[in-house]
Amino acid sequence: MPAIAVIIPTYNRREALKSCLDSLKTQTLNPSLWEVIVVNDGGCDLEEISLGYGENFRFIRQENAGPAKARNFGVSLAKSQIITFLDDDCQAQPTWLENILNFSKEGVLLGGRVINSYTENIYSEASQLLIDFLYIYQQNTPNQFFTSNNFSLYKSDFDRFGGFDSTFSTSAGEDREFCVRLHKNGINLVFNPQIIIEHKHSLDLWKFIKLHKKYGKAAVLFQKSAKEQGIRIDKKPKLNFYRKLFYYPFTLKHKRFPTKVALSLSLALSQFCVAWGFFEGKR
Repeated sequence: MPAIAVIIPTYNRREALKSCLDSLKTQTLNPSLWEVIVVNDGGCDLEEISLGYGENFRFIRQENAGPAKARNFGVSLAKSQIITFLDDDCQAQPTWLENILNFSKEGVLLGGRVINSYTENIYSEASQLLIDFLYIYQQNTPNQFFTSNNFSLYKSDFDRFGGFDSTFSTSAGEDREFCVRLHKNGINLVFNPQIIIEHKHSLDLWKFIKLHKKYGKAAVLFQKSAKEQGIRIDKKPKLNFYRKLFYYPFTLKHKRFPTKVALSLSLALSQFCVAWGFFEGKR
C-alpha cells in the first residue's frame, strides 16, 4: 500500500503536465511509497503521455466539470493514507513527497511553499506575491487558507468533511472554501516552508486581469457558502489590509526599487480586478 497519493487535475495542458510528472520521477522518496492519479477533466487525449510513466502513475478521465470535482474523483480512487494535491503547471522539488510524509499528521491540513518560476514576469510575480501576503496576513484567523496546488492531509480527514465543493466550477475559491470549512470543524492549518513546489504560470496583462476577476467572482460563491455554513469571515477588507498589501513589495530586500514599485502597482490592479469580478458575480 502506498503512503501518499498525488492528485493532479488537468485540462488541455499536455506539455505543462509532462513537466509536472517528470518532476515526480525525481523524488527522493521510494516510488513504492507513493502513487500519482492524473484526472483528465474532459481535455485532450493523454494516452501518449501516459506511456512514459511507471505503474504508480494512473491516468483517468471525467467529463469536464472543473478541478474541484476532478480532485474529489481522484481521491475516491486513491489507496493511500495521505492525500496531496499538485497542479499540472507546477513542478515539485525532489524532497517534496519525503517532507510531506515526514510532517503529515491526522487532524492537520499541511500547506507548502509555492515559488513563482517566472521571476522576471511582473504579473506572475505579483500574483504569487499576493498569495504569499495572504498566507502571512490571514495566519491563525478564520480566513486562513492554502492554495490547492500544494497542500496535503489524511484521506480520512478529507472524506470526513466531504472533499471540495464542486459547485466551484473553475480553479478559484474552491481551495479557500475547503480550508475555511475544515478549520471551522477543528482541523489545524499548518504551513511548512520545506514542502516546496515551483509554479510555472506565465501571465501577460490581459491574463492577469482575467485571473483576478475570476478570483473576485469566486469570492461571491465563497461568501454565500460560508454564510450557509455559519462561518464568520471578513467580507470587507479594511484599509489596513490594502496599506500592508501595497507596501509588501518594499519589504523584499532582493528586489530593485523600480521592480518594487511595479509590483505594488500590479497588486493595486489585482485588487481593482477582484472588485470588478466580485460586482459582476453579484449581478
